Amino acid sequence: MTLRRALVGFVAAGCLFSLLEVVPSHREVVREHLVAAIPTIVSVLGLLAFAIAFWAWNATTRRIVQVVSVLLLLAGILGVYFHNAERLGMKREHEEREAEEYHAPPLAPLSLTGMGVLGLMATYPKWEGETKED
Repeated sequence: MTLRRALVGFVAAGCLFSLLEVVPSHREVVREHLVAAIPTIVSVLGLLAFAIAFWAWNATTRRIVQVVSVLLLLAGILGVYFHNAERLGMKREHEEREAEEYHAPPLAPLSLTGMGVLGLMATYPKWEGETKED
């Protein structure tokens, strides 16, 4: 197994675990803010793209992995903003939660950003010691 394939498989597994964590925790929030569905959507796209690329690595899957990796990066950065908007004094519309003291984990969305970075690393044009068929 090449390093490229290991990275792609690792990110596919990360997207699966992200789905298992995000879907239950964002269920209530999605009803109030549609933007909370972004990590679920991006994780599903990532799981599909990286799983397909794991089995069939070629120029097309490489481009798809690059696009999905950038989406993961952007979703993670956007998630950090939304998880910390209240702490930074930026009130969002319809954000009146007096009875509920739950706060979103401030850096949790960076897991998506990390998976995006690993995905881009997997698409690096040439790893030292690899042959052309990888």
